[in-house]
Amino acid sequence: MEFLHILKEKSNKLLVTVHAGCCNTQPNSRESIVAAYNSPADIVEVDVRASLDKQIFLMHDENLDFPSSEKIAMDNLSWKEIQYIVNSRQQDNLLSFDNFCDLIEELDGFILQNQSLKKPFFNLDIKSISVLQAIAIKVRSRKIDNRIIFSGLDEEGIALAHNYIPDMVYLFNADTFLSEESALQNIEDRIENVCSIALRYGCKGVNLQWTKASKELVTHIHERGLFVTLWTVDEESDMKQVLQYNPDSITTNYPDKLFYLMKKLMQSAELS
Repeated sequence: MEFLHILKEKSNKLLVTVHAGCCNTQPNSRESIVAAYNSPADIVEVDVRASLDKQIFLMHDENLDFPSSEKIAMDNLSWKEIQYIVNSRQQDNLLSFDNFCDLIEELDGFILQNQSLKKPFFNLDIKSISVLQAIAIKVRSRKIDNRIIFSGLDEEGIALAHNYIPDMVYLFNADTFLSEESALQNIEDRIENVCSIALRYGCKGVNLQWTKASKELVTHIHERGLFVTLWTVDEESDMKQVLQYNPDSITTNYPDKLFYLMKKLMQSAELS
């Protein structure tokens, strides 16, 4: 597992995940993925879901909105219907998952010609858990499975991952377990419950909204042998705060800004 090897190798260095639609680009578009490749980020995030006829494609939103205020769920529409509706609005063409893999191959080719660049990893934020097995088959056939991380998975999702893709890297999205509405009111009990569930289903880490995190929480999860990834941090003041938590990865729309702050922090540490 190349990703886990890199993560352990860089245990004292944060990995930066670039959010879908980084640098003010259209989320999940060709432009956004190219921008992510050109950024200093280590991991590129995209959102993945499926149509009614099981076509896998990149999109965040669950529904398509119409001028009549009607909303239609994406999983109730065929791939052709989704393409027609989106293209009729003169938006960027949707990327199927196969298009995405083709683009990775194309961009990796440029990297081979420029040794100063590095091949990124890919965080697949799963919006339709039914596609897990199909995606695993595709990334294995494209020989990029050692660069893939699955996120967006709740307890049901990681249970499916444990059954269908136990050899791959997947994270537990545990925000609801750490909310104030959780049945376990004691925060220490909630954190322990999250770790127990993650380990039970073979997760390599826990993925959390950064506002749910703290230095103590990250430390506790690390002590259970799990990685911690936090999303999505865009404001400079928030970045400074979250860097103090020592997570393994931070997701941001502005990787250059985060890298600048990381560099300043490192320089300050060297001087002290």
